[in-house]
Amino acid sequence: MKRSDIDLFISRQLDSWREAAIRHEALCSVKTKSVCVGDTEWKVMFNPARSVSTNAKVDEESIKARRCFLCAENRPEMQSSVRWRDYDILVNPFPVFPGHLTIVLRAHERQLLSGRVDDFVDLAAELAGYTVFYNGAGCGASAPDHCHFQAVPEEYLPLNREYPFRRIYFTGDLDMVKKQMGQAIASLPLAGYEEPQFNAAVHHRGDGTYEAVIVPRVAHRPSCYDKVKISPGAIDMLGTVITTSAADYDAVNGELLASVFSEVAVVDETPVLRVGIMSAKEVNYSLHGEYIREGDTFFPSSPDCWFELDDVTIGVDFHWERKECQRFHGALQLMKGDDGMETAVNIISVEEYLMSVISSEMSAEASPALLRAHAVISRSWVLAQLGAKKLPSSNTCTVSDAETVKWYDHDDHAGFDVCADDHCQRYQGITRVTRSEARDAVMETRGEVMIAGGRLCDTRFSKCCGGAFEEFENCWEPVRHSYLVGARDLLPAGSLPDLRIEAAACDWIMSRPDAFCSRATPGILRQVLNDYDRATTDFYRWKVDYSVEELSAIVRERSGIDFGDIVELRPLARGTSGRIYRLEIVGTKHTHIVGKELEIRRWLSRSHLYSSAFVPVRTDAGFTLYGAGWGHGVGLCQIGAAVMGAEGYDYREILLHYFKDAEIKKLY
Repeated sequence: MKRSDIDLFISRQLDSWREAAIRHEALCSVKTKSVCVGDTEWKVMFNPARSVSTNAKVDEESIKARRCFLCAENRPEMQSSVRWRDYDILVNPFPVFPGHLTIVLRAHERQLLSGRVDDFVDLAAELAGYTVFYNGAGCGASAPDHCHFQAVPEEYLPLNREYPFRRIYFTGDLDMVKKQMGQAIASLPLAGYEEPQFNAAVHHRGDGTYEAVIVPRVAHRPSCYDKVKISPGAIDMLGTVITTSAADYDAVNGELLASVFSEVAVVDETPVLRVGIMSAKEVNYSLHGEYIREGDTFFPSSPDCWFELDDVTIGVDFHWERKECQRFHGALQLMKGDDGMETAVNIISVEEYLMSVISSEMSAEASPALLRAHAVISRSWVLAQLGAKKLPSSNTCTVSDAETVKWYDHDDHAGFDVCADDHCQRYQGITRVTRSEARDAVMETRGEVMIAGGRLCDTRFSKCCGGAFEEFENCWEPVRHSYLVGARDLLPAGSLPDLRIEAAACDWIMSRPDAFCSRATPGILRQVLNDYDRATTDFYRWKVDYSVEELSAIVRERSGIDFGDIVELRPLARGTSGRIYRLEIVGTKHTHIVGKELEIRRWLSRSHLYSSAFVPVRTDAGFTLYGAGWGHGVGLCQIGAAVMGAEGYDYREILLHYFKDAEIKKLY
C-alpha cells in the first residue's frame, strides 16, 4: 500500500465525513511547545478533541456498560474502511496528527499484541511512510476490550531518538524484528493484565530494514491525573504528550513530565561523563543556540544546542596527527590550569558520547555486528574508568639509571574522566556521528555492559592483535583479569605457540598464520578504518627499516638519553601475543631497559611504532623491525571483529570470543 494510496483514502473519507474533517482541519491551529526532561526534548500538545481518549473510563465495569465503538455495527455510518487481512483500516475521527489511522481487528477480541506480532510488523511493511503503534491494555488503550493498532505518518513519530526512561530498541529485517519483538514482550513481567504493560511501535525504513521500540510500563495514569489530565499512551511515551485543556497545557513542564515518567515507566539514571577535548593558551570556541553560563561552564538550554572548538588535535604523537574543527552537544567547561593553559571539557551523557566514539574509532560503515560489539565494550570501558577514578592511583612510572618502565592509563587525567584521543577512546563529538547505523548500535545495546566476577570488565581494544591476544598486565599495571587472556584470534581457536619464548615469537611474527585479522580485505578495512588510518597497507604484518644514525637519533630524541650509536635491540620479556614489554637498548655510550609496550613503541618511532610485537634484525645498513599487529593487542581486535561480522557472527559471539570469561548484562 503506497503512501499515495493512503492519502487518497484519507482524502475521500474526510470529503464524505464532515465531523471528522473539522477535527483534522483543526490540527493546523493546535498549540505545541517543547520542554526538556533532563537532557531530552519532549513535545507538549494542546488538543481538546482528544479528551474522549484522555478522559475515557477504562475500568472493567465501565467497559462492560458501553457499546464497543470499534465494532463495525457500532461505528458511525459515515466511517468507511479499507480491508487488510482480518482488520479494517479506519481514519481516526479524533486525530492527534494528520493522517492518523486506526487499524481494528474485525472480531471483538481483547487488546493483546501477543500472538499478533507478525500482523503488527507486516502492517508497518504495508503502510509505507507510517509508524505503526500499539497501546497495551492499561497503557493508554481507550478500548482495551477490542484489539486495534494505530498509525501516523513517520515524520510525526520518529523512533530513533533519546528517551528519558527505559525502552527496548532494535533494528533488522522483517523476520528479525518479529523475533526480537516477540522475545522482548515475553521477557517483560506480568502485572495484573493478560500481557505485560507496554507500548510498542514499528517503522519500515524503506531500505529493507525496520526499527522498533517497546516501552515497558509500570502504571497507566500518574498520580497527577486528577489535577493535570495526562493519560500516557504510545504517542505520549514516544515524544508528544497530549493535553486537552489550556490549564493542563500550561501546567506541563519538564519537572512535571519527569515525575509522570518516573511513575508510569522505568526510569534509569544514565551516567554523565566529563571528556577532556583540548588544551591551549586560549581555547577558541563558538556557541550555537542558547546557553546558560554558570561560572566557567556553559549549559545548553535545549538538546539542539551545539558548540564548536577550533584546532582540536587528534592522534596526538601518532602518524595520523592533525588538527580539526569539531562540534559537540552537551555542556562546555573551560578550566584554567595553574600553568596558564585552558582546557575545554565536554560534559555529556555516556550514551551520546558512545554514538561519537564508535564512529570515531572506526568507519560508521562497519557491519551492525561490529558496531554493536563496539558500543558494548566502549560503554563497559568508560564506566569502568569512572569506577576506577574512585580508587587510589596506581604507580605508572619507574625510572632508574638502568631501567624506565612506564604505562599510560586513565589516572593520568586530572579535572576530567577521559580524554578525547587514542589514549582513551577517540571522541570527536557530533563531527563523527555520520550515519544512523552508529546511533542504532548504541540505542539497541543501551545500558549493556560486560561483567566478570560481578564487576565491570575493563574492555580494552586495539586495531589489530596480529593473530594472538595480549594479557592486560603486560601493558598496564600488574593486575590479572580473567577475561583478558592470551588466545588465538580464530574459531575454533586451535593451538597457539608460547610466544613468551623468543624463538617461538620470532617464528610467529616472521610468518603469516591464519587468524580472523589476517583475512581482512580492502572492503573490510574500509568498514573499520577512517581514511587516514588506511595509509598503511598491511596491519597484520609490517616492517620498518632504520639506519643506525636514524634510529640512534630517534631514541635520543624520544627518551632523552644519549645512547651513542645503537648497536643492539635485545628483547628481554615478551607477552602472550609476542609483544615485547621489556626491551634492552644497547648503545656505544649507554645501555638501558625500557617498558612497557607503549613506551617501547614511543621510543622507537617519531610517532609510535605500530606495535611492540616485532623482531629486531641487525642489517648492514642498520636495523629492520619485522612486526605484527597494530596497538596493544589486549581485548577486542577491531579488524578481527570486523572479519567476524562479515563472516556472520553476531555481536554477542564476537564479544565472548575476545573476552573469554565474561557475560553481557544490561546495567540500565
